[in-house]
Amino acid sequence: MARRAQSGIKPAHLIAILALLAGIIVGGWSLLNRGTDPMTGLTPLSMDEYLESSNALSGNTYKIEGTIDNRLDSWKGSDRLFSVQISEAGSFVPVLVPASLEANIQRGQRYVLKVRVLETGILEVLQLLKA
Repeated sequence: MARRAQSGIKPAHLIAILALLAGIIVGGWSLLNRGTDPMTGLTPLSMDEYLESSNALSGNTYKIEGTIDNRLDSWKGSDRLFSVQISEAGSFVPVLVPASLEANIQRGQRYVLKVRVLETGILEVLQLLKA
């Protein structure tokens, strides 16, 4: 008498199916929970170019990352001027924070800043995120 073929799922097939499902779940989760950088596409400010000739960069928008060093103005005006130590270069640059941003900025805090170079060479903050 001839034997019938076994008609069940083999353990190797079951393991392959479970591995495929796990891969789909992990892949979907990582796609849905990935972080997005809101300043993607901005060119990092080259400190060498900025220190050499900030007038040539005026009007352009850049991204910088640094630590707030000190407040440079002492008046109680609307806009505030800070000294920021740039992370990669270790140099200090003046940064003007408009009153419209309404941020509580303190010494020693690290920020990622979207800035525009003014004709005076001062960097005007357009957007800031705490790093």
